[in-house]
Amino acid sequence: MHSILSGFHGLRSAFTQGCTGNISAVTTVDGDRQADSVPEGEPSSSNAPALRARRSSDPQGVLPRTRSSASSVAPSAPMTRRDARTRRTPARPLARHAAPESGASRRRRGWRTFWIALSPLGLVLVGSVIVGGVFALQVLEVRDDLETVKSQLGGLAEAAVSGNTDTLQHAGDEIVARTQRASETANGPLWDLASTLPRIGNNVLAVRTVAEAVNTIASESIPPVVNMVSAANVDEQRAEGSLGINLQPFLEAETVLPTIISSFEDASAIAANMDRTDVLPAVYEPMDEMVGLLDQAIPILKVAQENLPALLQAAGANGPMLYQVMIQTPAEIRATGGGVAHWLILKVDNGQAELVGQDNGVDLMYTRLPSLGFDTVNGSLITLPRDVKSLYPRELVSWSSNFTMTPEFPRAVELFQATREWEDLPEFDGAISIDPIVLAHLIEATGPLTLDSGEQVTAENTASLLMSEPYERFGADNAAMDAYFNEVTSKMFSALTSGNWEFGAMWDQLVRSASEGRIQMWFDDPGLEAFATEYGLDATLREDNTDATQLGIYFNDYSIGKLNYHLSYDQHATCNVDERTITVSMNLHNSITEDIKSEYTLGLRNVNRGIDPRTMMLDVLFFAPPGGEILSTDPKRGDYQDSYFRDRSGVDHGNEGLSRTLLLPMGESRTVSYTVQLPEGPLGPLQLRHTPGANDTQVTVDANCASLFASPEGSTNISLTKIG
Repeated sequence: MHSILSGFHGLRSAFTQGCTGNISAVTTVDGDRQADSVPEGEPSSSNAPALRARRSSDPQGVLPRTRSSASSVAPSAPMTRRDARTRRTPARPLARHAAPESGASRRRRGWRTFWIALSPLGLVLVGSVIVGGVFALQVLEVRDDLETVKSQLGGLAEAAVSGNTDTLQHAGDEIVARTQRASETANGPLWDLASTLPRIGNNVLAVRTVAEAVNTIASESIPPVVNMVSAANVDEQRAEGSLGINLQPFLEAETVLPTIISSFEDASAIAANMDRTDVLPAVYEPMDEMVGLLDQAIPILKVAQENLPALLQAAGANGPMLYQVMIQTPAEIRATGGGVAHWLILKVDNGQAELVGQDNGVDLMYTRLPSLGFDTVNGSLITLPRDVKSLYPRELVSWSSNFTMTPEFPRAVELFQATREWEDLPEFDGAISIDPIVLAHLIEATGPLTLDSGEQVTAENTASLLMSEPYERFGADNAAMDAYFNEVTSKMFSALTSGNWEFGAMWDQLVRSASEGRIQMWFDDPGLEAFATEYGLDATLREDNTDATQLGIYFNDYSIGKLNYHLSYDQHATCNVDERTITVSMNLHNSITEDIKSEYTLGLRNVNRGIDPRTMMLDVLFFAPPGGEILSTDPKRGDYQDSYFRDRSGVDHGNEGLSRTLLLPMGESRTVSYTVQLPEGPLGPLQLRHTPGANDTQVTVDANCASLFASPEGSTNISLTKIG
């Protein structure tokens, strides 16, 4: 809007100059007409020099009689005071006459000038100046109104977020009044007149369009938004010290969103129809920018409108919801992220979240389940099909930190639900998985956390404080370590649910985390689960290739340690279009050093197998899409083989899978890859999955793969992979 407003100065100047130019042109033409109308025989102004010369040589007696000449005396006689006065004030000659002008002539000339001024031509001259001045003032008024609107918008947003209804109402009324006045002024008769002038006419119409578009948004959107927030009465409905959000504004939004969307569409249509011919860039460029923003906002608002009922249900609008919030730890890597050592249990009712408990795998697997008769070594919490069971390590179904050894996240939830059944506890309505990197991203929005000790948890040190440094700090003191992790997660939960952060910044970090595959969701309600699937948050193995063609390489830690905090990798895919194959490779690097000595970090299983404790022992899983076939893997055979660690194969949800054991020593790099024969027929967009690790993963796909897969354009699935 600032650029648009700066264009008002140019518009005002251009109009004023245009009026002045037209007036000057009219005056020049009229002057020529007067010169041409000098009666024949009369001297013209061009003959003035000769006329003056002739006057000076004429005898005084033949000069026309004037007041000054009537009392003239001979030069040698003494002058009276009247003569002196006359000498001091000589009569001015007319432009077309040689003789001095008499008083009567001057009076006649004054009346003639007056009547010329009152003639149509004179009225045009005077009127043009007046009209130009009034229009310039109106341009400034429109500019001032829109500048005020711009300044008020910030206060309006702050008041809406804080629930300050008085400020919100005042700002809303001011914005609507100003935009309406600007629009009415820009549609006045002077603007109609100005729009017909050459060079500036389209600029006038463009500014009018700006005023109309802004007024459309303000007058149609702001009143219902103000009413929505006012009806919510945020300050009164939210109990002191409660965690969560007030759902009333979102419930009101179900009826408000259609109005907002309609106003945006109307404003976009008004702006799109603007004639840009000869329009100043200061006017049309920001207008085009506004149209672009509206075109981006409209689909987002429509998505919000479509999914708002599901989101409200997830927030407990229709009744309490019980959630498990898992924290996967990539330092001990698993297929969907990492071992689940800790999780939160949340009850969400009408937007208010209550932390009803924290749990951990040590208490569950070492004490509580064995006390109920479950065998945590050889037992199985659920029964797997034969082809699925043959693909995974047997501890997948018997130990909580291994429930995520499958890339099928709903199966991990199913295993946790089975433990709830053993303990006769209510099942979860939903499960959400995050990792320490997500927390690091979110701290960028909330700001640093301060622990009771005064230590600060920042976006830069979160990963280290949750996946590496405490193991060196606390050593074998499990109680101290658990207390530390519990305090960090509790502080983080409080910061997130306090609402003391900027929504846009938080949203950006959530989208960033989800696009990295670090946020996974499961819901018992089919509608909510469909929502998670649509947006690529379900972390499931796909059963067909319609909406996406999924391939993936996943890692499980075999070492029993926290070595994988030091594991980094990237992912790349290339295709042979003629043979209809795709090869996916990952370059791995182990960056651990001799300085790391904690027994919790070093590989516990390695020692009994004669493997250096800083060597990573990984179970690498390769998956083909439904109907596809794995043609080869690298390594062709696992690096370590015994009765337990061996090559495995199987099928999960129609996806062929192979397992290979990989050894990655300290300081070394290694490439793993596999080639897949793609199935015949049309394929959905490429979804190239990998285990989200402790470090960022760069994913690239050769451009030649584009011809094999459908374009992801138009899809809301954020997990789809960009090609090229």
